[in-house]
Amino acid sequence: MASMSDYLEDKFLDHMIGRATTAYPSTGENSTLFVALLNTTAIDGWTPLSTGECAGSNYSRANVANSSSNFTNSTAGSKTNKTAITFTTDASTGWGTIKAIAICDTSSTTTGNCLWVDDLTANVSVTTGDVVEATTGSLTITAA
Repeated sequence: MASMSDYLEDKFLDHMIGRATTAYPSTGENSTLFVALLNTTAIDGWTPLSTGECAGSNYSRANVANSSSNFTNSTAGSKTNKTAITFTTDASTGWGTIKAIAICDTSSTTTGNCLWVDDLTANVSVTTGDVVEATTGSLTITAA
C-alpha cells in the first residue's frame, strides 16, 4: 500500500510539527483498523463518502485489531500484515472487480476517514461464493 491519504498526511504533520495533540477516532487511537475494498482505482483524496467502495450483498469492511499480533514492526518506513485479512461474499451475489484497497478508521461505508489507499497489483474479480483474502505478508503499509 503505497500512499497515505491526504487526511492522514495532514494529521501526521499536525501531530509531529507545531501541535500538542491530535484527535483520534472514538475507537481509541485506531485500536481497530477497517479494511475496505474498492471497485475503482485508488485516488489520493478518496474518502468513505466518495464513490467506488464495494457495495455487494453482505459486504462489510474487515475489522483488524491494530496490534503487534497483526502487523510487523516498521522497517524502512513500512509494515506488513502478520495475519490473513479475510472477506467472505454472500452466496447470492458477487462483488464485481476489486481494483484497490483502503484502510479506514471506522466500519461505516459513509463516515469516517481513509488512512491509506492503493491499487492492487492485479485486479480481482469476485463472483458468488468467492473468498477475498489478503494473505499473510501481502499487505504493505508505508509512511509515504
